[in-house]
Amino acid sequence: MYSLRFSLKTQKFLIALALTALVWIVFAQTAHFDWVRYDDRDYVYGSARVTSGLSFSNIAWAFTHFHAANWHPITTLSHMLDCQLFGVNPGLHHFSSVVIHTLAVIALFFALDSLTGKIWRSGVVAGVFAIHPLRAESVAWIAERKDVLSGLFFALTLLTWSSYARRKSLARYLVALLAAALGLLSKPMLVTIPFVLLLIDYWPLNRFRTEKIIWLLMEKIPFALFAAVSAVTTVLAQHGHIDTFGFSLPLRFENTIVSYAIYLRQLIWPVDLAVLYPYPEKFFPFLTIAGSAALLIALSTIAIIYRKRLPFLFTGWFWFVGMLVPVMGIVQVGRQAHADRYTYLPLIGITIAIVWLVAELTAHWRFQKQIGALASAVVIVAFSVCAYHQTLFWRNADSLWPHTLAVTTNNDGAHLAFATSLFAEGRTEEAIAHARTAAEIRPANAGVYGEVPVGLEGKALDEAILFWSARVENEPNNIGARNTFGVLLVQKHQTRAAVEQWEAALVLNPNDGNAQSNLAWVFATAPDASLRNGTRAVELAERALKLAGGINPILYRTLAAAYAESGRFDDAIATAERGREFAEREGNRELADEFVAVLDRYRQHQPMRDARLELHEDL
Repeated sequence: MYSLRFSLKTQKFLIALALTALVWIVFAQTAHFDWVRYDDRDYVYGSARVTSGLSFSNIAWAFTHFHAANWHPITTLSHMLDCQLFGVNPGLHHFSSVVIHTLAVIALFFALDSLTGKIWRSGVVAGVFAIHPLRAESVAWIAERKDVLSGLFFALTLLTWSSYARRKSLARYLVALLAAALGLLSKPMLVTIPFVLLLIDYWPLNRFRTEKIIWLLMEKIPFALFAAVSAVTTVLAQHGHIDTFGFSLPLRFENTIVSYAIYLRQLIWPVDLAVLYPYPEKFFPFLTIAGSAALLIALSTIAIIYRKRLPFLFTGWFWFVGMLVPVMGIVQVGRQAHADRYTYLPLIGITIAIVWLVAELTAHWRFQKQIGALASAVVIVAFSVCAYHQTLFWRNADSLWPHTLAVTTNNDGAHLAFATSLFAEGRTEEAIAHARTAAEIRPANAGVYGEVPVGLEGKALDEAILFWSARVENEPNNIGARNTFGVLLVQKHQTRAAVEQWEAALVLNPNDGNAQSNLAWVFATAPDASLRNGTRAVELAERALKLAGGINPILYRTLAAAYAESGRFDDAIATAERGREFAEREGNRELADEFVAVLDRYRQHQPMRDARLELHEDL
């Protein structure tokens, strides 16, 4: 807002330089961070395709297959490129994300400047976007590479659309369409791009005054078609995850209304941020719903009433509201009530509205430029300090999850995620404690994460079996429910019934890795000879390990046991040795020690037997 005595070109260069410095001051620390193990395995180091880097077959695979329950081939290719260049070194993967975020920030600044002609206001908006504490999740979480990539292409779409709107040509239009398409191929949340382009046509481009509305709508049709394809593929990719936890539609509507208000509060007062906010178990208090709804209605009404006098309020507000629609949970995917990462692009709109409103309201102040520059600097520095602190929690799983549990309540999902991470580190007792806590918070969680060997017993086990039995009966095609039910039946020593559930899961999906590994373990290690089938165990374990990318030490343990049951002890020894290497690489000392013990058995030509699989079918 304060114009230094430099040429316009020099001012833009200095602002871009300052924005770059801001990003790296806050996020350069991530170059020393580890994986957080939450989705990182699915997106990167647990995928054989991704870790093998770029190749013609892998590029084709990225465009023709779902990856981590999504279809975002550009994101997948970026992870492949990182693995090609850096292997699975997490620090360098973090480095790439910061580079992409930096480019997104600079592109956004130039796009807003091109659209509005307001260089310093554009710089302030880009500065808030660059280092707001809500950005920590998108930038410091490797699995959220799709956020920063889609943000870069979104900003490039705005920049190229500004160029097209001011000097129309087919080439400029196609470049804008290409940028939007690449954004959609990075993250499907950009399905709202046609709507955002209409908003900026209204303001700041003012095309609604100079061009026919029908033409403005028609030129968005190709963008809408790309968005529709992205939406359909996303539904297909996430089909098994949609409304997985059975939240009622009225509760989802309430959560949507409250979440909008929460995002506005977090923009102004970003405290107690977490990677996972638990979904409410019951309806919100009336005053919470009424207050949130009143706030949304009031702000929408103001934006509509003042759309001619203050058109930036209309564009900024409905940019915020519209871009959040795909992730507000009417169609619920996952356990989160809301998420910091969802604000990456939507909050740009509300920030534009605030910055432009403040500038207009103070336009006649005597020292407006000086005061504006000072106030902007204070806000950006304050946000930078908070963002740096928030980013520290993303150092590793052992810093992320304790913080999340400290700032949220009844967070069963965080307990489960922390339990999985602790188990991977070999801290089994701590893992079991957190998994049991999750089951106490939400009994339906019992057995959900079979990775953590939680031993339920007594009434808790009986209640869990009743719940999942009813779930399977009501949803016979629910593979996850059958896998979970099988895990619980094993704890009840009803192993034969568990096998039936896992076999049914394989009928529904022959490539279900959970069912494959569970069955392979039973067929290889059951004390009852009538349950064992070495040949089938080897077949299933080999398929499960291949699906997991060949780097999961637990599956190496299963495959080694299967080879031993088949009498292939040399293969069992070699496989167990390989599994021990992976366990040690992951820091799972307990599992590595277990491999040492089973290796002694295999060298003596003794197969593995799991006493937990003893049959007590009369229970």
